[in-house]
Amino acid sequence: MKKLLNILAISLVLSTTLSASTRGDVKVIEASENIRLLGQKIAKDYLFYYKNSKKSNLKERLLIDIEMLENSIIEIATITKNRDSKNILDFLAYNKDEIKELLVKEANRERSMLMLDYGESFVEGANSIFNEHKYDFSAEENMLMLFKNIEYLLERISKYYVASALNLDKNNNFKNMKQAIVSVESILSSINAYSYPGELSSELKKMNYTWGKHREFLYKSNELSIPNLILSSESVLEKSIQKISLYHKQNQ
Repeated sequence: MKKLLNILAISLVLSTTLSASTRGDVKVIEASENIRLLGQKIAKDYLFYYKNSKKSNLKERLLIDIEMLENSIIEIATITKNRDSKNILDFLAYNKDEIKELLVKEANRERSMLMLDYGESFVEGANSIFNEHKYDFSAEENMLMLFKNIEYLLERISKYYVASALNLDKNNNFKNMKQAIVSVESILSSINAYSYPGELSSELKKMNYTWGKHREFLYKSNELSIPNLILSSESVLEKSIQKISLYHKQNQ
């Protein structure tokens, strides 16, 4: 009997530890997703700022996003015990400080190119941290991940669109934009295979229609420069994404 109680006690401790570990991993994964997305958004907005340097609201938005990025880095640092993740966080924090320094100076072509590099460093760092804390996702968590990836890719696409429009390594950035578009198409195939209730089914159709138009505009970026229209279309897509992803969050 005593042996059985000891086994049950050990099992309870292990279960509690595992549960706490998973909760921590969930928070780290969410924060790493924020870092990845914000890294793209900050780079994109800086390019818009370079294009329209007199618009002070763009700079204010950049500062807000940098603060959010900093909060996500701090959140992971307080949770993770992984040495590699901590080293990556130190590097990302350094890059974040470098970006702050860039905003003090006048936006120019060279600094815009540098900002594109910083955006990639946040993607690589966030992906590494994500992989260190990944666990077996439930079906609904997997669906949430798909929508998180689309949000990230939309920011990435817009970043490359603006970079291409500004003639910053035009051919390479247009190529990167097309690769991100293909990734969105692949994710949408998985999302469209999910059976949604009536209202959300209509929202999904709306999202697919908007994406089709959005994609057409993007492929014409070599012929047309319509960044404000692209941003407006992206905003409509994001609203649909947030509405549908909320359904999966509530059904976890």
